[in-house]
Amino acid sequence: MSALKAALFLSVGAIAHPIAAHGDPVGAFVQRTFGTTTYKRADTDLNGDGRKETLVYLMDPDWCGSGGCSLVILSHRQDGYRVLLRSTITRLPIMLLATNSHGWRDIGVTIHGGGIMQAYEARFRFNGHRYPNTTMPLRHREGKVLISP
Repeated sequence: MSALKAALFLSVGAIAHPIAAHGDPVGAFVQRTFGTTTYKRADTDLNGDGRKETLVYLMDPDWCGSGGCSLVILSHRQDGYRVLLRSTITRLPIMLLATNSHGWRDIGVTIHGGGIMQAYEARFRFNGHRYPNTTMPLRHREGKVLISP
């Protein structure tokens, strides 16, 4: 790990997920696909099918910028994982909202930076196939924190 990555790792309190030590298939997918083991993660059933999807907040400097870090939502499949969302403009906390779209729970995030001067609470809504990388402002943010700062 470079000195810059190590300093950032310590300053943001990221969680490093050692892949080999735990044999974690999600961690292996994240490392292989996104090239990092520095992230925060939450597993929750978003569509009520009894299987948990995984929300991954990538905290590596390569996946963060002035608008926050990238959020990825993974759906588990027999042959691996399907990426349902890849957003580059999210800030913690990540919330599971009480509302849903097309049978999938909405996800709440804070949007700020990257040219957005006034922070606002927003939600990602499932469109029947995936969570598009577009947000809708929230009026009432009710839900459960999945990934905290």
